[in-house]
Amino acid sequence: MTEESSAVADSGPSRGPRAIDPRLRATATAAVGGTLVIWWPAFTLGAYDAVFFDTVLSLWAVATSVLLSGLLFRSRGALPWGGWVALALPSVWVVLAAVTPRTHGFPYLHYAEAALTLVGAPFLAWLLSRILVPDYAALPVLHRLGAVGVTILVGVLAFLLGKFNYLFLTCSDFDVSGNNAPAHCVQGKPFNRV
Repeated sequence: MTEESSAVADSGPSRGPRAIDPRLRATATAAVGGTLVIWWPAFTLGAYDAVFFDTVLSLWAVATSVLLSGLLFRSRGALPWGGWVALALPSVWVVLAAVTPRTHGFPYLHYAEAALTLVGAPFLAWLLSRILVPDYAALPVLHRLGAVGVTILVGVLAFLLGKFNYLFLTCSDFDVSGNNAPAHCVQGKPFNRV
């Protein structure tokens, strides 16, 4: 069999399922990681006009674990200095929140928290992808930017889903899930119940 006929035979239907392109796998893994980080804070910002403390602390835990892992193994050269700063920012926010007097009106700290969470989430996802996805560095720049773009797009869509939750959720859906009902939800049975 010639090389050409072998290539044709390999591409036929008898070959079975096609192997997944490693570039698609790495890009999708990075995008999924990013969307898992950003969807809930974006949704709660849309539904409640707030980013919940547990989301901020989850991002703190992830960023701090990567930061401490890097410091433990002295891998400072693995990321640009801005990456290490970004990993430290959630800890800086926690310290600022702890030392800032609550009674003297620092309302902008909450806005800084929301901005840090929503703007930092795609960057944190990029850092985690760079560290955790083995093929990430080999991806073309367009694929890496695509993963970040997907993360940002899902964040925007999650915000809109939160803002317009009354179109597909009821107040009971929030109650059943253990969340307080947002101000603009609609009354009715939980959507997911029969």
